[in-house]
Amino acid sequence: MLTTLRISGFAVVDAVEVQFGPGLNVLTGETGAGKSILVNALHLVLGGRMSAEVLREGAEEAVVEALFELPEGHPAFARLGLDGVLGPELLVRRVVSRGGRGRAFVNGTLCTVSMLEAGLRGLVDISGQHEHVSLLDPGVHLQLLDSFLGQLRGGEEALLSARYRAAYAALAALVRERDALAAKAEERARRAEYLGYQLRELEACGARPGELSELEGERRVLLSAERLKAAARGAEGLAYGEEGSAAERAGQAVRSLCEVATLDPRLSGPLGLLRSAAVELEEAGRELGRYAEAVGGDAERLAAVDDRLEGLRALSRKHGGSLEAALSRRDAMREELQGIGGGDERLAELSGRIAPLEEEVLALAGELSRARAEAARHFAAAVEVELGDLAMGRCRIEVALPSPEEGIEVSGRRLSPGGAERAEIRIAPNPGEPARPLAKIASGGELSRMLLAVKRVLARCDPVATYVFDEVDAGIGGAVAESMGRALADVSRGRQVLCVTHLPQVAAFADRHHLVEKVVYAGRTKVKVLPLEEEESRRREVARMMAGLTVTPSALEHAGSLIAAARLPRAARGARRCAPARSAARLASSPGAAPARGRRALGKAGDPVADGRRD
Repeated sequence: MLTTLRISGFAVVDAVEVQFGPGLNVLTGETGAGKSILVNALHLVLGGRMSAEVLREGAEEAVVEALFELPEGHPAFARLGLDGVLGPELLVRRVVSRGGRGRAFVNGTLCTVSMLEAGLRGLVDISGQHEHVSLLDPGVHLQLLDSFLGQLRGGEEALLSARYRAAYAALAALVRERDALAAKAEERARRAEYLGYQLRELEACGARPGELSELEGERRVLLSAERLKAAARGAEGLAYGEEGSAAERAGQAVRSLCEVATLDPRLSGPLGLLRSAAVELEEAGRELGRYAEAVGGDAERLAAVDDRLEGLRALSRKHGGSLEAALSRRDAMREELQGIGGGDERLAELSGRIAPLEEEVLALAGELSRARAEAARHFAAAVEVELGDLAMGRCRIEVALPSPEEGIEVSGRRLSPGGAERAEIRIAPNPGEPARPLAKIASGGELSRMLLAVKRVLARCDPVATYVFDEVDAGIGGAVAESMGRALADVSRGRQVLCVTHLPQVAAFADRHHLVEKVVYAGRTKVKVLPLEEEESRRREVARMMAGLTVTPSALEHAGSLIAAARLPRAARGARRCAPARSAARLASSPGAAPARGRRALGKAGDPVADGRRD
């Protein structure tokens, strides 16, 4: 339960503190007085976005603090890392400075906004006029139906939904891969045909690395055969074959040295070199002779080499500019062709995996559909009962379950991540008319009552302890307004309700009534919140809501009657009415380390015009 909300330096609020109690807490005031500012501030405490634009002119920082009273062991303590806190109180503080830097504290401990949002999720449910618009969106209706189904079946429904979502996600991933492969089947076939043709051309050529340079060398030899032969014969004669050749002269030198080498050992070295030279010259001459015999102008071989060279060069130009590039592309084509050939195998594998998974998903979807169909009947009946209490007793509600518009096809049935259906709440306000979508026939007043009826239906098993309604009664009045006030009072029997309203019929049911006013003090506009604890002050405010600025005795009398009538059917709640504000006392004297930190944090908000009464 929210017990205290303190705001300073926020929008037009200088410093305000509001004490809330159990039951129905009503905030009233003229249009533009600042009632919704309190709701916006509470939204920030719950982890909403906060920027320097919210600062009051002249303020260095804006501070919003909320004190909650929670039962021992509430999950919010654990989610926020406060397992060891003994006290029942949870103090949340949001601060934003002029520079735009924001901070968040829980029981005096610094935390991130994301931690705050996650830790306080489910603590307060804020409903505003914008939710009228969300009711017109069929995308929200399935969430509402599933929430109701969760109330009917508890953990069983959650487990079923989780199993379906997991199976659907696995199936969708396989189907996407299969469809992608199938969509590319024709393209892959064309690519395989092209690669096959290119590869056959490359492989038929039978080229090998270095072959091109070898053939170019051979062609040069064939073209210069006569010249090479003449050069070889000439070199052979000079080296060995002719009279006076180098070999003959080297032999003469050897013989000349042999005669005198015995006289001086130093001649043995040169003698050995000459003998070796003579042998090598003789061998070189023989090699040149054999070369001259072998080399010749083979016209047929030259033509064959030219043809081969032209083929290899054409292939090189076509596949990368060089023979090495062409051979490299050939190897790459082989690998790609093998990969393309494996696509059919992957398709077959996917089909084998998809088939059993489709059966599982269809079975889970069918079970979920049957549960939703049953829940839809109960949900429609429950909303009709609630609408009966809101002066819409003749209204008929239907929850249609058409097929989803997006998703995957499984055995002729469309499935989406949410199941085999979407939900659409339809309404027939008058007997004899067919039920139609809310967006086509519902008025603003009917949408307000629909929202409250849905909230009441979902509230029966809703763990949220505090409901906040921000002018959800827009567009209604008269007896319908009284019915809405009674409905809000009924909701407040099981949880705390905060309601911003302009309707006196709703305000009459309040357990605690706060008046929000704008005043000008020292040339500055301020917002103050006055708790209407006295019977007379409360009666006067209700009379103002009915009569306007001029409150007549008859309006006061009517206001008193309205308040008295609101009390009659809820005598059992009389003991709870205007419950003492224990929060202020706790802030000053509550024992324990966590409350002490809370007192220090709240003390920073400033005491001037804490509740506006100094104005």
